[in-house]
Order: sequence, then structure tokens, then C-alpha cells
Amino acid sequence: MAAKIIDGEQAAVEVKEKIKQDIQSLSSEKGITPGLAILVVKSPVGRVHIAQLKERTCRQLGIKCRVFNLPETTTDEEIIHLIERLNDADPVHGINIHPLPPHLDHTLISQIVEPRKDVEGLHFLNMGDFLIGEHHMPPFVAKGIVKLIDSTGEKIEGKRAVVVGRSQLVGKPIAFMLLERNATVSIVHSQTPDLSAFTEHADILVVAVGHPYTITGEMVKEGAIVIDVGLTQVGTRLVGDVDHAEVQEKASWITPITGGVGPVTIAMLLDNLVEACKLL
Repeated sequence: MAAKIIDGEQAAVEVKEKIKQDIQSLSSEKGITPGLAILVVKSPVGRVHIAQLKERTCRQLGIKCRVFNLPETTTDEEIIHLIERLNDADPVHGINIHPLPPHLDHTLISQIVEPRKDVEGLHFLNMGDFLIGEHHMPPFVAKGIVKLIDSTGEKIEGKRAVVVGRSQLVGKPIAFMLLERNATVSIVHSQTPDLSAFTEHADILVVAVGHPYTITGEMVKEGAIVIDVGLTQVGTRLVGDVDHAEVQEKASWITPITGGVGPVTIAMLLDNLVEACKLL
């Protein structure tokens, strides 16, 4: 029996309805219109089209948005200078930095963002709050993944969860959020000798490694919930970190390659933006 598809678009709609109500309240009670700045350095990982999608979503919700498209030759110093200006700009309530090319230091740059404008949840002060259970600004991708799992109607509590990948943005935060929801969590990665020894026992499997077809059908437990965070262009096709043709025959629920994690992730970024405005 083929897996049911986890509808990220529908999950995003639910979050957007909440955002619309919050924006109305912010306007009437505080006279605030949320403002987002998006920084994109032109590169294969920059995904300019996703920034355009975010900008369009902002317009639909009544959020002011400006995309800064920067050349591939941009340096750390130039981005830091731009962020410092945005930190001081009152109409900007949140700063989103798209994945940067390898010559730029994303970790360093993300720490320059004013914590109250860190809608990604990556500043060390926000991450510290997150790790002690104070979710003022939780990492938005992990927040979206939990929303997708909850949308299946399945309980997280008591389940065995395996996270493939250990990035600051996805792997580590989602592992912690699942742990907080009383799952038993393992993190595996590129240096784990035998991935399948872990993944084949996972009730919930989150895959975020950025490498196509890392997880095949034989590596997945029958009836598992599978969240595929990866998206890579191979030729003219977009493929995930999971071999969907094989895995969907064993899983009970699975995210699609497109229309899964992406839409709800964008919605959660904007939800964090609204939450940042509430704290003003």
C-alpha cells in the first residue's frame, strides 16, 4: 500500500490564516506592518526563485518585503555591513539569509543579525533560549517539520525518531524539538558507518543531507513517517534525499519532492517574523 502524501501546501494555509489574524492585530493595536529583508547571493545554492516565492507570499499576507540580490563576488565584509544597516532600519523586523556559497561564512554572518530580528532562530542567544525550552524564536525549518508530522494525526510521543543530517538549521534543531515532544531520537550523518542500522528502526525519519537518494526503500521501516527535506536539481529534474519510488511503497506517510517541506517552511519563517513584531 502506497504512502499517504503529507500536504505541505495545506499545512502552510493553516499557518498563513494565523499570520493574517496576527497582522491585523499588530496593525490595529501597535500600528505595525511586519517587514522582512531577504539576502540572496547569486549562486547554485542561492535559489533566487525561492526568494521570489517568499516575496510573493509576503505581498499576499500584507507583509513588506525587500529582496537584496547580491553578486557572487560578494564578501563576508560586504554582507556584514548590509546586515548592520538592516539591524538599524526600523521598518525591517526580520532578516532572512539564503544559503550562502562556500566562500562565505554563514555561521559568522548569521551572528551579526540583531537577535530580535533573527527570524531564522540561528543567533546564539536565540539558540540558547531554544535549547532550554524557551521557544521565542525557534529555527523555522524545524518548526515547519514538526507541523508536517502533526498534520498526519500520528503521535510523536514514544516514537523512535531518526534524523539524517546534523546541520545547525535543520538536523540539530529538529532532533531537539522531537526530543522535547518525547520521542527517542538518534542523529546519524555522513560519518555514521551503517545508516540503515538506525533508519530501518525509525517510526519517524527526517532526512536532511542534501544528497540525492541517500535513503532507499530497504533502509525504511514499514509504516514509517518520512520527511524529505532535501531538494537537488539533477539535470532537468528536482530530486529529494529519499528515493521516493521505493520508499513510498513502505512508508505510511511521506512528503512529496515539491509541495512538502518548502511551503510550510516559508510560512513558519513569516510566523517567526510576526512573533518578532509582537515582542516590540
